Amino acid sequence: MIELNLLPEELKKKRVKIELPEIPLIPIAVVFVGVLLIVQFIMGSLIFLSKRQFAGLDKKWQDLAPKKAEFNKVRKQVVATGKKVEAIEGLIEKQLNWSRLLNELSNSLAANIWLTELSYAESGKDNRIRTLTLSGSAAGESEEATAQIARFIKALKDNKIFFTEFDSTELISIRKGLVAEQDVMNFILVCSFKSKESPQEEPKGK
Repeated sequence: MIELNLLPEELKKKRVKIELPEIPLIPIAVVFVGVLLIVQFIMGSLIFLSKRQFAGLDKKWQDLAPKKAEFNKVRKQVVATGKKVEAIEGLIEKQLNWSRLLNELSNSLAANIWLTELSYAESGKDNRIRTLTLSGSAAGESEEATAQIARFIKALKDNKIFFTEFDSTELISIRKGLVAEQDVMNFILVCSFKSKESPQEEPKGK
């Protein structure tokens, strides 16, 4: 079927022709590939630098390992030396205490009394029972010498510096004897040190 458009030219519909711009696909593709290459290059460079830095740190650690072992060795020696110093200081402290005790013991002796033997002993659990045994002689007849021994015991108990370390002083033996054909009374005293404090037991793990 044939259609005829008899309308005047001015009333006829004019067709509008739309022209689309040409898109340059090749340059866009080149730019896109270039951007990908740049990103890949940057990522590769970062990975390379990270590996290099890690290798450098690993090498430093390997170099420090012997020094660390030497440091640990020196530290152990310092700790061991510190313990030895503490032990020596403890011995010195004990030695000073003994020096003080013996000095005060000498100050408590009367003119007619002399000591012939001193002995120290530890016993019991954890060596908590400690005693100092004094053996000596008092010049004179029985009653006179016995009185001198009693005064000596009292002098020890009244000596605050000496007796502060002890709980008691006990006369366990007294008997008559001769020294250079002179009458004497031989005696044995046992001075009991104050008990050591019981060490606190560590709590058992659950």
